[in-house]
Amino acid sequence: MIRPLLALAAALLLGACEKEDPGPASLTCDRTNIVLGDEAGAETAFTVDASGPWRLTIEGEGFDASPRRGGRGRTRVTIAATDDHPEGVALRRLGGIDLRLDGGGARTTLDVLQSPARSEQTVLMYFPWSGNLTSYFQQNIEDMAQAAARRGLQAERLLVFFMPSDSEARLLEIYCDGGESRQTVHRIYDDVPAFTTAEGIASVLDEVKRTAPAARYAMTIGSHGMAWLPASGERSATAARSEVREREYWEYAAEGRPLTRWFGGTSSADRTDIATLAEALKRAGMKMEYILFDDCYMSSVEVAYELHEVAERLIGSTSEVMAYGFPYATMGLHLLGTPDYRAACDAFYDFYIHYDYPYGTIGVTECAETERLAELMRLINADHRFDTGGIDRLQRLDGYTPVRFFDMGDYVRQLCGDAALLARFEEQLARTVPYHRHTPEYYSMSNGRNPIRTFSGITTSDPSVSPMTVDTKLRTAWWQATH
Repeated sequence: MIRPLLALAAALLLGACEKEDPGPASLTCDRTNIVLGDEAGAETAFTVDASGPWRLTIEGEGFDASPRRGGRGRTRVTIAATDDHPEGVALRRLGGIDLRLDGGGARTTLDVLQSPARSEQTVLMYFPWSGNLTSYFQQNIEDMAQAAARRGLQAERLLVFFMPSDSEARLLEIYCDGGESRQTVHRIYDDVPAFTTAEGIASVLDEVKRTAPAARYAMTIGSHGMAWLPASGERSATAARSEVREREYWEYAAEGRPLTRWFGGTSSADRTDIATLAEALKRAGMKMEYILFDDCYMSSVEVAYELHEVAERLIGSTSEVMAYGFPYATMGLHLLGTPDYRAACDAFYDFYIHYDYPYGTIGVTECAETERLAELMRLINADHRFDTGGIDRLQRLDGYTPVRFFDMGDYVRQLCGDAALLARFEEQLARTVPYHRHTPEYYSMSNGRNPIRTFSGITTSDPSVSPMTVDTKLRTAWWQATH
């Protein structure tokens, strides 16, 4: 009887030992950083999970933490600002928090930041899922971070919405500390916003406003692009009757052929209509100082007119954009703070004229001026008809056959036979697109290199006889305002 009792006692003792075994040393937090409000006394909290006793130490000043010690299990730690955020300063790093197990073997650190109540400018770099451009987007973010580090961020904030896949999304911020750029993650989305709907885009914009309220907002959009054409990939009645389906530029991708950049992805499920973006901006109550489309074919009068109530300016390319995208390391210097649009165009040109693939076009459109431009085009269209027999003489700016996008200035010069009315149009076009630059040629994945003999910085599809445009362009706000 003694042996069974001894065996039972040993088993119970062993079970107790196994129950008390703390396992490997671990120390984790539910936050990667701490962002405090602008006033002294502003608080936020995070949770510590530890396998044993731990302690917390502070590096820096302007904040405090409580408690500074804890035990095994879960502990809630509160961080409080002790100073007001100075005026005229963007997001700033106050210091850091170091957490260590007393017995060693586990450690974690958190940065502590403080945001201003309101900045002068917030720029959002918006990268929805686009299929095959992720590595280029990462380079774009790094390049803009370089620009921020070079010029510094005083009264400006730089946020990034980035989707590395169709099921992942995060909102992060680039800030400067000691002359270097750093990143902090504000949110990793559990559910990806419906980024092709006005509601989904507006939800991202609302979060940007809450995170970085500002007097002025601006936005860059990186993706593929196809100007004003329906994002659904809807085929016009004419296209439906056509026996030959037109291939899109990304369908020409091949080894050794340079890649170029919809507003969205190569699949229609990942694309966003321009009217949807305009509706999202209205819902969010954010009129953009500028929208920079780092996407193919977006410097289009149809696009600019669609956005004239929600954006002051449109920056974009009339043609395909090489996959590298806009050169933010230099252009960014002129987009942060008070924008210098002429200098931004010059930086774009200087980059691409020396690039391995020296092809680039850019235009800056004053969106409000498109209303007056539309009035003049309505007068011109009332008395003049374009002879499609001369369509091959127009400056094309794409690689499609038939052509979808023509240089607008060249088109109207060949359309309008009234010298006085044409002069009024030319003056208004110069006010509408005051800045533009181009290399001697543009490139298309569809047909390679193409010469540029005349350039106004913006395209139109008015004379296009492409099956993709002949019916669908009649539904654009621009067509309805000008015919």
